[in-house]
Amino acid sequence: MEKVYFHENSNGMEEEDGFQQFHVRRNGGNIMIDREQIGIRIAALRKKAGMSQQALAEKLGVSAQAVSKWEGGRNLPDIDLFRELAWLFHMTIDSIVEGDLLFTQKSAQKTLPANVEALLPDGERRRLLLSLLPYCSDTELYSIAKEMSGNKLELYIQAGIRRMGENSREKAEEKNISIPASVLGENTLRETAPYFAKALGEMMGNADPGLRRIAPLLRCPECGDPLTMESKDENTTSFICKNNYHCGSCYDVTDGVIYFGSREIPGELWSLFIKNYQDYLLEQRHPGNPRYQMGAVPCTEVRWQAIKRLRPRVILDIASGTGGGIKYDLQRINWPCLVIMADLSHRILKYNKRYFSEEMVNPYVDIVCLACDCARLPLADGCIDMVVSYGGFESMQDKMMEGFREGFRVLKPGGHAVYNISIVGDHASENTGKWECLYRTLTESGDYNLFEKLFDIREWEEICRQTGYASTETKEIYGELPAPEGNVFPFENEIMQWMGEYMCISGKGEAK
Repeated sequence: MEKVYFHENSNGMEEEDGFQQFHVRRNGGNIMIDREQIGIRIAALRKKAGMSQQALAEKLGVSAQAVSKWEGGRNLPDIDLFRELAWLFHMTIDSIVEGDLLFTQKSAQKTLPANVEALLPDGERRRLLLSLLPYCSDTELYSIAKEMSGNKLELYIQAGIRRMGENSREKAEEKNISIPASVLGENTLRETAPYFAKALGEMMGNADPGLRRIAPLLRCPECGDPLTMESKDENTTSFICKNNYHCGSCYDVTDGVIYFGSREIPGELWSLFIKNYQDYLLEQRHPGNPRYQMGAVPCTEVRWQAIKRLRPRVILDIASGTGGGIKYDLQRINWPCLVIMADLSHRILKYNKRYFSEEMVNPYVDIVCLACDCARLPLADGCIDMVVSYGGFESMQDKMMEGFREGFRVLKPGGHAVYNISIVGDHASENTGKWECLYRTLTESGDYNLFEKLFDIREWEEICRQTGYASTETKEIYGELPAPEGNVFPFENEIMQWMGEYMCISGKGEAK
């Protein structure tokens, strides 16, 4: 169990021996500037505004290193920059410098986030977190609450008592006592909160909580060894393979995405139709092909009912694309959950990260994006509760079966794959036979990557069994379209829409 200790003596609050004092003193009406306290407040205001150090630096026209030095108490902004900070955060310069009541009132929300409330039914620990509200982001509060709820973290103040001897030769008697923060009064809590927040930030790291949660699951795609997360500062996080003799690979978090150097399939750079983030937003708001919304109960609802019933804590969306499928589920998850979006395209994933962080926020869900080859996932065996695919397996084209087997590999024993699959009606029927002939004519143009094998539902169930799944539930959403009378394939885009669609839930058996 980790404990955060502080020491109190007659001069005010300070850390254990050898560290800088934190208190602010008034002397004859003049304020003695405390750079570290100011840095804590600047960091708190930035986090509450949802900005990275880089984003704040760009707004102020300075470097991210300059912002890092302010927040670390090593430097102070120029007076003109103090004015800019005050304007940007709707504060006064005095409230940033002195941390007066205005700072506490204006920078703190009134209630804890819902996911934090759910973790801590204990009133005393909630009171502690309420005192940290002005200084911590919602994600930091959630991380702190999670550690507290698992009894891995306690907050203490260490106070010292010294009793002097009766003469100079007699040694003074000293005693230290630890006071739980939960018993502190409101005023003391308010005064100590910035120090607790700073120490907790240093202890737990500044990385996105999703990155911290996925770190134990990641493996080097080159050698298979575990990856170690390292953060040089708030703006630079990397996952490093420590197997220097054989590998020594380093994978950076770039634009919020863990980048494993993947490239889209040659000749099939599907993401190029999305030129920028504005195009991406248009795609997210497009109603989609009505064909894929058919069925008495739409595929999205059937899939969600399965997810809700199984309540997975770690979900992998394989070949996620723009996240159009999982978007439906992300709005409904009401339990703590890590969602991993994996795709070849780093560019689309960085848009996903931005969109789902800004416009589709769910406080229960941490989202991590992996730009990687989904047929060779950088994940450990048996670490995922549920693999989902919303057309993702099929989008992998000639790597479809490799991706399907990878999904099985990373699932925990007892885990499930929940996915939709395009299925023909019956190879022996006239309708399916006509469609298959028309479909194969597309090979003449060379513009399409076709599947060598089109499955009916019995053949697909056999594929699941051969892969290793102990069971597969299937549900028909809609059937195959009637074949056209002519000899011309009728679709230029989304060429598999003539096929039927099934929802599948494949269960991986428990370990023997």
